[in-house]
Amino acid sequence: MSLLLILLATAFLVRILAPEMANIRESAATVRWPRIAIASLALVPMCFLKAWYHFYLLERLSGNRIALRIGLPIYLQSQIVRYLPGTIWGMVYQSQRLADTHRTSEVVIANLWQMATTNLLSIGVIVSILLSWNYSPAWLLLLIPSVALVEGLHRYPIVESWVLKQLGRFLPRFAPLAAGRMLPPMRWKGTAILCAEWMFYFLSFVVLLQGSMDWHKALLLATWYSGASVISLVAFVVPAGIAVREAVFVAVPGLIGIDTATLAIVAVLARVTSLLGEIMAALLASLAKLGIRDEPA
Repeated sequence: MSLLLILLATAFLVRILAPEMANIRESAATVRWPRIAIASLALVPMCFLKAWYHFYLLERLSGNRIALRIGLPIYLQSQIVRYLPGTIWGMVYQSQRLADTHRTSEVVIANLWQMATTNLLSIGVIVSILLSWNYSPAWLLLLIPSVALVEGLHRYPIVESWVLKQLGRFLPRFAPLAAGRMLPPMRWKGTAILCAEWMFYFLSFVVLLQGSMDWHKALLLATWYSGASVISLVAFVVPAGIAVREAVFVAVPGLIGIDTATLAIVAVLARVTSLLGEIMAALLASLAKLGIRDEPA
């Protein structure tokens, strides 16, 4: 299924981009690698924030705290594994590395719940910015209830606890230890982390596209690229949504009023920048772990 989806998305990209090859080559000539490197570096804090939020979730599920210097390299390496062979194998990798301290079910559920809350906030951000661009700036006010909804889920984890209870009822072998109790609320820093991720994400796009377009359009492209990422989640079997995300991104140029050739170049640059950022973050976390010695007993 994964290979079929990649082939279909690639065929679509070839068909839609074939008439634009001259424009694509012209746009590609303006690409500057130093900009890509700086934009990738801007994503490193976002990767660390994602890991921090993840282990915050995992601690609430399991009751076990893991030192970030140990957990960070494992989580960030698992994000790279998601590119090849895929998302599911990234979870497998992480759960095996944490097998001494956490159950596999806890690692999987923490990943899935993080995906759910992150994308719930993403939908609010994407819809509000796209509507404000196409209709009225007043639509930006939609960000307030979006953030409030996520904060409500964090402060009152009724939905989380209910899902875990159902897991304990119907899939007892998959349920984590927390399935039989009400989860503790997550403090405000959980929502703050998710919001801060967006700041570094937008910063990366502004740096990446500096000189090619103004920051307003850079933010718009960043928003729609995130929208394509959310839509491509339906093809979760595809490693990191390769080709599927790009196909969605270039499919509707009229949505944001930017030509197909520009969208194609930005899609490639965003993919490269994202991968480089995650590799940098994993390397830094691994080097930091090697450089910190355990205190003598």
